[in-house]
This record gives sequence, C-alpha cells and structure tokens, in this order.
Amino acid sequence: MSVRAARADLTLRIRSTDLRRTPPKSAGADQFVAHLCSTGLGSVSYFVGRREPEAPEWIVLDYADDTHERVWRRARTHGDGVLSYALVEDDSSNGYLSVA
Repeated sequence: MSVRAARADLTLRIRSTDLRRTPPKSAGADQFVAHLCSTGLGSVSYFVGRREPEAPEWIVLDYADDTHERVWRRARTHGDGVLSYALVEDDSSNGYLSVA
C-alpha cells in the first residue's frame, strides 16, 4: 500500500458492513452521503457518514483480515448533494487497480 498525501483528519476508515447498495432517501444536516465508485470491479456502494466538521477527502475500506484495503478520494458532488468518491487504490485484488 502506498502512502497517500492526505491529512489523517481528512481520512475516514470504514468496514464493509457500513456500505449500502442504494442511497438513503435523505441525510441529516450533519451527515453526508458518499457514492463509492468501483465500476471496474462491477459494484457501486453508498456510505452515510457524519460531517466532522466536513466530509472526508479520503475513504478507506478495511477488510475483515486488516491486511487489505480499498481507497477512494473525493471527486465531485452530484446535483442531489451526494459526494462522489473515485477508487484510487485497491490492494485486495492482487494488483487489479493501483492508480494513486
């Protein structure tokens, strides 16, 4: 896993149990909805998190064994306020994707 040039306070670590297949109907004022794009891997996921005080720049998905992770970086905001995150690194698939 390469080192990302990001401040630790702008990185959010999550687990696969935190992911949703569809976006929520609405998020609270202190929450954000993230669209985690992984189109090359054939899946799209959503995550609802708290703004502390803002949405993170990076989202890192830790796998159960704690030896692999997927990394997304905030890309843009959809018209509906959903934040889009692009997959930039994935060491869970033996070199399938490493862009960062």
